Amino acid sequence: MVEHARREYPLECCGLLSGSDWNIDGIRATGNQRQSREEFFVPVEELFAFFRGLRRSGKEHLGIYHSHPTSRSRPSSRDVAQFHYPDVSYWIVSLKEAEPDVRCFCWDQEDFRKVDFEVYGPLPQDRSFTKNGLKSVK
Repeated sequence: MVEHARREYPLECCGLLSGSDWNIDGIRATGNQRQSREEFFVPVEELFAFFRGLRRSGKEHLGIYHSHPTSRSRPSSRDVAQFHYPDVSYWIVSLKEAEPDVRCFCWDQEDFRKVDFEVYGPLPQDRSFTKNGLKSVK
């Protein structure tokens, strides 16, 4: 996720997460149809391809991520208003500071609440979270 955010900077990046039993082991970087510094939209054809792949693999849709190139890793009012998947985790990668800040949230009736997560597997030296499994703790 961090690698993707850095590649797309200064625009927001976005992607989809998959796995099973809240163990995220699949990260699918997608395009951002908005090509914006302040909002994202996963292209419909990429979303459909992702869900077709899930059916074939037997995995579950576990999360959505996007970056905040110049702001904190907190859901914006736009993020709240445009969130359509209340049963999955919601990840934000902030590149505002020198060290990326990755946070996980879950929908809680009317707003997001921060959720702790664990990274397992060998951690790359740059701590970019790109080759590790992630586990949301609900």
